[in-house]
Order: sequence, then C-alpha cells, then structure tokens
Amino acid sequence: MPISVPVPILIAILMTLHCGSQAIQDSVMEGRMRGVTFGLGSIMLFPQQKHTAYTSSESAAQMTTVKLHQLETSSWLWGRQARKLINESVGTFLSLQTAVAEAEPDRRNAVLVKKCREYRSIIQACQQETENLQPGDEAEEGGTDPSAHDDFTALQDILYKMELILSLVELLFIDTMSEGHLLNQLVKWIQQHFPQHERKKSLVLQSDRPHLHPDYWNVVYGSVLQGRLEDARLMLSNHPSADTDPFLSIDELLRKMPVFQVYGGVSVGDFEARWQHWQSECERRLEEGFFAGSHHLRDICKILCGDLEAISKHMNLMDTWYHLMVSTLLFSKPVIKLFHLSTASQDAIVRMQDHQVITALDHVLLAAMEADMYQVVKECQQVMDNPWFTTHLTDLLYHTVHHKGKQQVMPPLRECLLLDYAELLAGHTSLWQVGLLYLDHCGPRGMAMAQEVLQRHPITSDTCAQKIVQMASDRDFDGVVVSVCRVMGRQALSQGRLGAAIWWGVRSKDAAFTSHLAHQILHKYISDGQFESSALLDNLGPAMLLSDALTFLGKYREFHVMYQEGRYEEAAALLVSLISSRLAPEYFWPVLLLDALPLLKAKEPVISSEQTYELMYILDTLTNTARDKDHTESEAVHTSFLDKEKDIRLALSHNLAQAIIHEGTVEA
Repeated sequence: MPISVPVPILIAILMTLHCGSQAIQDSVMEGRMRGVTFGLGSIMLFPQQKHTAYTSSESAAQMTTVKLHQLETSSWLWGRQARKLINESVGTFLSLQTAVAEAEPDRRNAVLVKKCREYRSIIQACQQETENLQPGDEAEEGGTDPSAHDDFTALQDILYKMELILSLVELLFIDTMSEGHLLNQLVKWIQQHFPQHERKKSLVLQSDRPHLHPDYWNVVYGSVLQGRLEDARLMLSNHPSADTDPFLSIDELLRKMPVFQVYGGVSVGDFEARWQHWQSECERRLEEGFFAGSHHLRDICKILCGDLEAISKHMNLMDTWYHLMVSTLLFSKPVIKLFHLSTASQDAIVRMQDHQVITALDHVLLAAMEADMYQVVKECQQVMDNPWFTTHLTDLLYHTVHHKGKQQVMPPLRECLLLDYAELLAGHTSLWQVGLLYLDHCGPRGMAMAQEVLQRHPITSDTCAQKIVQMASDRDFDGVVVSVCRVMGRQALSQGRLGAAIWWGVRSKDAAFTSHLAHQILHKYISDGQFESSALLDNLGPAMLLSDALTFLGKYREFHVMYQEGRYEEAAALLVSLISSRLAPEYFWPVLLLDALPLLKAKEPVISSEQTYELMYILDTLTNTARDKDHTESEAVHTSFLDKEKDIRLALSHNLAQAIIHEGTVEA
C-alpha cells in the first residue's frame, strides 16, 4: 500500500527522477509521469493518462500495455568496498556518544580526538583495501567495463577527500593544542597527503648516480618545502660536492632550523627569538655569497629565508594552494594562530590562480581555514554524494562546540543530518538495522521514525520477525510488538503451525486470538490425542492467564505432566477443579471424564467423595444433553464417551464408596 515518506527522501527521489528518467526504456513513459512513494527511498512510476469524458470501446481496446517502473535511490555506499565504512563507523559513533557522556569535562577533548582518529583509520583502511583491489582483478568489479573503472576511480577520489578534510578539521577544531603547535600540525598534514617527494626520493637514491637523476634537485626542493629537512640533508649528502663548504653550510642551516615542541620546555616567545636568530644567519650567509657557486643551494637558502619569489619559483612542486600556503608559512611565520589562516589562504589562492582551478573541495578547506565550521558542513554536502561523511563530521563538531559551551545551530543541524543518514540506511534491505542505531540518537523525531521503520519493514521469515520484535521491545515500542506478533500468529495459523501461532499470540498479548488458538489446539488434541508443541505449553508461566481458554489449556497440560510423574492425588484435584470451575469448554467435558476413569479405578481412592459428587453431576449433565446436540465435530470422542458411560458410572459409584469409607476411617 502506498505510504508517505519524509520530505528529504522524497526530494532526493525526485532529483534522481529528473536526472535519470531518460534511462527508462519505455515509450509510454516519454510523456508526463506520475509516481507513488513506496517505503523509504523508493517510488513507483507510471504514465499519466489524459482524462476524457467518454472513451470508446475501440480506443480502449487499442490502449498500450502499461508497465510500472520502481525507482530506488542509489549511492556508492551500497558497494562492497563501502560496507566496511558503514559497519565499522557505527561502532565508533555509538562509543563516541557514550564516552563523551561519561568523560570528565577536561577529558572530553581527548575523547573527541581519539574518536576522530578512529574515523580516519576506518577511511584509511578502506583506501588501502581499494588500492589493493584493482577493478580488473575481479569480475564483480566489472572487469574491463569502463563504467566500473570510473566508479572505482570515483570511490578512491571520495575516500581521499574525506580523509583530507577530516584530518584538517581535527587539527583546526578538535585537537587544539598549544599556541605555537598549529603550523607543525599543518606541515604533517601536507606531508601525509602529498607523499610524492618521499616516493621519488627512494627512486633517486636507488640509482647509481643520484645527483645525475632528473628528479634529484626537485626532490631536494620538494623535501625542503614540505619541512622534510632530514630527507633534504640525506639527498644533499649523496652529492659528490657534499664535503665542500657551501654544502656543509646549507646542511648546517637545515640541521639547526628551530622546530617548536609542545612539551620542549621552550615558550613561544623564546622560540620566536631563536627562529629570528636562525633566519638572520641564513640571510647573512646568503648576502655574503656563501652559495654563489651553486644556484641550487642559493635557491634553498632563499626558501629558508622566507623569500616568496623563491618559493613561488618552485610552485610546480606544490600541487595546491594549501600546500603553497603551508610551505610559505613554514619559512615566514613559524608561530601562527587560527585566525591568521584566512588571510594566508587567500594570499596563496591569489598566487596560485594561474596554476590551479578552485574546486568544491577547495571551498571546504577554505571554509575550515576561515574557522567557519557551519560553512564546512555546507560545502561538504556539495562535495560528497551521500550523507555519511557530513553526518559523522557534524556529530564531532557538535560535541566539540557543546564541550566548549557554544550552543547555536549545531544541535538541530546534527539531528537533521543524522535523520537523513538514518533514512538512507533504513531504506536498504540489509542496512536498516544500522539506521535504527542512529535514530536512537535523534530525539523524539528519531524515535518516531524508528517506530515507522520497524512497523513497515517487510517480514520475510520468523527470524526476521523475532529480530523486529526484539528491537521494538528494546525501544518500548509496544504497538509494534503487538502488530508484528499478530501478523506472524495469523500467518502461522494459516500454515497450520499451531505451536508457532500460539507462541506469537502470547507475545502479542491478544486475548481473543490466543483464546481462538487454544481452542484449535484442544480440537486437534481431541482428533489425534496429542498436544501441539507440548514444550511450549509446559513453559507458558503467567502468560496462560491471557485468556480463559489458554489458562485451561495450560492447566490441562499440567494435569498430564502430574499424571505421567505419578502424582495422582494432585492430578485428580486439578482435573476436578478444571471441571467444577467450568473453566473447561463444554465440548471438552467428555475428554475430562475419560481422563478421570483411570484415577477412579485406582486401588486407593485419590478422588474424594465431594469431588466424586461433582463428577457425577457433570456426567448426568452430559447424559441429559447428549441427545440434543450435534457432535459431528468430536464424533469419535462422543462415541467413546457413550461406550464407556456405564464404566464411568460404575467407577464413580465404587470410588464414592471407597472414598466415604476412607474418609470415615481417617476421621475416626
């Protein structure tokens, strides 16, 4: 049956329709279309017919056959390589909520840093797995199909972007350490994401004559610009002139370049003084012509002096404006604060404008440099084709500002993105359970949506139903539990599985349904003399009180257990109480009297005189009404009862006499 879906999912579906309607190979669909939403993230399309006042039978006969087209949302998250990202990130998300809630105020920032790095590790693991698996290696990836190769490349690109953005957000917003440490973190960020000079260094050093390799000096310059000073010194040490004064001088300058250490015992002011002294020494040696004989060493020294022209000269070694920005800051402003990055990034973009086209990814990074976390989230939604990244990023930022006491638009933004991501997962056949875990942290709207997801999820098996019932019970969704159990109980009943039906009926707490099932089991016992699911009946417990018929069924099963265990007096008392209390349905009285016959014939009386009178009354009632009722339903039992009526009467008389004598003897 058609259902309504939340607006964000509907908008996403309509956008998909707008882009992909041409892919529907159906001539009838070339005109106007209509659609009906089915479930979460699915819409059923059909052509819109023009309505006329009259339609001739001839035109009706010539109408084209109409097909229904079901359109579902798609994302790269459904791919095999991205499943690891989803399944592992949910654990980090849940543990983050718990850890932040339990952590002391001064420890929450450390918790956020740890969890952010867990997210990054998950992304990096997916990157590594993707790099190891080439699209042509497996048929599942499409073999030589160009579209499969494009999808594979797009996946690698989006994983790289996510890790790049998240690592920058971590160092700018979350892992905010001492005042002078920001540049060191930015340098490490560039080193991690632009490792081409590190790779080229290994290739150059493996050659017989490294200094003659075409990439030798590019590796030296690139290492210096990335702050890999030890790599630069190693490369210079492999030059034949490494023992000359110019090379020894530049090596000394590289070795003595000050680097701020958070726990080094040096204040920011002392570090800046050391830096200025070191850079003054670089300028002095440059002016005195220490490197006049080598333009390469002279260029390196100019870079160390923070010469913008010298740095820009090697712009081809820096792929992006943010690489250029960090390299410039490294040799011009070794101690920089976050609010300085906005100006530095704009300057770098201007200097790089002839070498790079600004992309959507650049807008994300630029928003981070400007310390505008809300703009970061907004721009990320333009870069990513799914809400996975923006959801977890916003959750981290929410806890960050919450920890710092800044409550603005982040809480509602977080909830909205969590709902969008959970909706996407809830519409998937195998990821809907993960979506519920996110909905648990979305407040009242999340709980309402979780209830709808459980209520409308297709029930394909008993295991699936039990899973839904368990999840609904954990969330106190009593209405969902009752509804699912009723559906499964009626389905089991239609299949003739009375044991399963009674189990679902008990779980649903539906008195009328369980009463009907109990009567079905009693009729089945009358026909074949065996209980349906006796183990279940033995363990009903308080659930047997749900209806009178179920109570009788449970107690009658208890009578059989007592009789089999040899507890005849207890069994007799229970049997008579079932008859005298009128708890037993009237059609079952003959069965109870036949069950009493072996007890009446016992050597020692186990049925008292008062109980015997009660059985006699029941026997007379059955005898007087037997000829007035139709017993086709239990003809065999009725016939057996009539055949043994005389035996029952004799047994009752004999037991009454024995009981009176026994009771009189005891009293005496």
